[in-house]
Amino acid sequence: MQKTGFARLKALAAALVVAISLSGCTIPIVNVEIPIDMPDLSALKLPELHFSGIDFSNFGIKPITLPIGVRTSVDEAREQVLKGNASTLDDSALVKPGYLSVGVKTILSSAPMCMEGDSGSLYGMDIDLAAALASEMGLKVRYVPVVDSSTMGSSCDIIMNGRSNNYEQIAIVGSYVESATSFFYRGDPTVAAATDLGGKTVGLQSGSVSEMVLGDTKLKMSQKTYGNLNEAFNALEIGEIDYVLCEAYPGGYLASLRNGISFAGTLEAPEPSGVAVLASNDALVSGVQAAFDTVSMSGVLQGIRSRWVGTLPSLTTDSQIKDVPKAD
Repeated sequence: MQKTGFARLKALAAALVVAISLSGCTIPIVNVEIPIDMPDLSALKLPELHFSGIDFSNFGIKPITLPIGVRTSVDEAREQVLKGNASTLDDSALVKPGYLSVGVKTILSSAPMCMEGDSGSLYGMDIDLAAALASEMGLKVRYVPVVDSSTMGSSCDIIMNGRSNNYEQIAIVGSYVESATSFFYRGDPTVAAATDLGGKTVGLQSGSVSEMVLGDTKLKMSQKTYGNLNEAFNALEIGEIDYVLCEAYPGGYLASLRNGISFAGTLEAPEPSGVAVLASNDALVSGVQAAFDTVSMSGVLQGIRSRWVGTLPSLTTDSQIKDVPKAD
């Protein structure tokens, strides 16, 4: 995605652990395809599920509350994860004994993966999943701002939303998010055929990567550009356009906040991301893998997904629209 200056977002939620109220705040972002006018989630009456021992000392802020899943039985699954497991990891496997130090890409803030409020509050899918992994491992969790994997092992144990092609020495544990330019429409989740798209009107964020990706095809669609994705999804909801084309997870997030809007296929093969761990740290790789497996099987991961991206499916090559004509 292209970068602009710091755009301003209205936040979704606030405070976990000690102080807590779901309220709006303003968030700086540097990503073109990020929704700019976020709605206030307080009206959704999300459950407040609390974590103990979260260390935000790296940000100089107080603990926050991370609201999660309202569409599944995540409450019971999360309670099982938060039962107070004892850590079996030796302190030598951790940057800070007793803590899972989690690298999050706050400079590349991206809804709904990781968002930062003016006060330093962090929330999003990455934050929720990292807290669940730490709890399953019997560790407290602390968040560390990172740009890439170069500080792995010195300032953080793991980095969220990492890809295997970043560094050869990095192991990727448990894929949980996929990147792809994706269509959304009014209807049930499906994968459209290329012939379904011809002659239809598609909404795009002006100057976005998705606009360029569409330009690399010969799809005969009428294009309508908007200043931000919220405007495009609003137009889709009321029937002014037939599709929105944008990055999958921001699109899934915005679709989940509206009625009757669903995923309709990707233009590219999805690129998976997961939890990055130093491959040489065998004990930590095994510990994170075991925790990820448990969080996945217990329903917590699906609950987190449902909370942030609604009915968006995990994307595979089967999610890609077939026979899209390429531009010369």
